[in-house]
Amino acid sequence: MSAVPTLSELANLAWSFTDQGKVTWPTQTDEPMTGRAAEDDRWQWLSEQWWTPWIILIVAMAFGLWMLRSLVLHRGRERLVARAASGSGFRYQDQYGSGLGRIRFRTFPSSSGQGWTATNIVTWSGPYGDVHAVDSRGWTEFEQIERVNGKRGLRRHRSGPTSTSRVLRKHQGATTSGAVARLPINAPTTLIARENVASKLFSAATRLDIDTESEFFNRSYHVITDDAEFARSLLDAQMIDLMLRGEGKISFEFFGHYLLLHTVRVEPELVAGLARFAAEFSSVVPPLVQERWPASDADR
Repeated sequence: MSAVPTLSELANLAWSFTDQGKVTWPTQTDEPMTGRAAEDDRWQWLSEQWWTPWIILIVAMAFGLWMLRSLVLHRGRERLVARAASGSGFRYQDQYGSGLGRIRFRTFPSSSGQGWTATNIVTWSGPYGDVHAVDSRGWTEFEQIERVNGKRGLRRHRSGPTSTSRVLRKHQGATTSGAVARLPINAPTTLIARENVASKLFSAATRLDIDTESEFFNRSYHVITDDAEFARSLLDAQMIDLMLRGEGKISFEFFGHYLLLHTVRVEPELVAGLARFAAEFSSVVPPLVQERWPASDADR
């Protein structure tokens, strides 16, 4: 039978396994741990559980599969939209540079350092120029800065390019679908959006919503405009009937000589249909509107 080690021998053994003899013996205290100590204790406990590596692995695999699915759907959508456009006699391009993105629709972020981009552009020649159906997404610019502690951070970028910071453009929000068409008018900004709880509360509080003779249209949409006379003149029976073909799922914005149709992201085979639908609006603009708010010669 081996000899039982003495307390002195146990202390020397513990000393040899510590870093330069620095050892902290646990002490009993009636005060609960708070702040950083309690947080460290929770992380220590978590790191000692047998299931922790499995949880980390499952989360990493789920994130990887989600990223792979997004990549496949994105690449696959480009191919499907292009195929559907070609089959319908439309032109297709995956990017449109900043041409469409320069149009400052209020539907998209439009303050300094914000904007929107158009992808998967399907183009059809309308009576007043090309009509584009697009996938759209808003973006915000950030500039990379050096913090006091030496670490890098981001902050909203609101001015032009600088030589002392790096500007990053991050897309935000969901990808949506829409169409942009030219009209033979110069319209004050007018939003005709799908009715929802927020818009009803806004209309009740501000009384800015404009009603038409169509009760169904009034229930489906709310109208916000910079010129109430323009909106009332625009929304005649023909215009309302055409908008109602969107079944309350499409919002409209009139801005200068442009019309924007905006909705959730549609199936690839329906993108070309948005361009065809947008092209129909130029033919139902009331003559009074064309006379009172004519397009400039440069816009024709």
